[in-house]
Amino acid sequence: QYTLDQNPSFLSIQERTHADLSCTFQKKTFYNFLWFKQEPGKGLVSLSLIQSSQKEQKFYSVLRMSASHLGDSATYFCALHHSALQAPAACPTTPSWAS
Repeated sequence: QYTLDQNPSFLSIQERTHADLSCTFQKKTFYNFLWFKQEPGKGLVSLSLIQSSQKEQKFYSVLRMSASHLGDSATYFCALHHSALQAPAACPTTPSWAS
């Protein structure tokens, strides 16, 4: 079983500010993090594939959004990818931006 911790689970910020979404995986192995965005009523859009970083026996990834705008309002998914796995494990975050 694979467990991802994604924080925060909900985020509301002002426009033109930045936001960081973090994803943590506590198993030491060769994984990469994937980030996806899903707007209401639409499909998943792949944002990036990021190699994991390590801090205190945890592997993590941070998705930074700079100068946010209303178009960034969506659900963001963090996922893990390993060459031996067929499908990534995912954990969603739903940020909301106030104008």
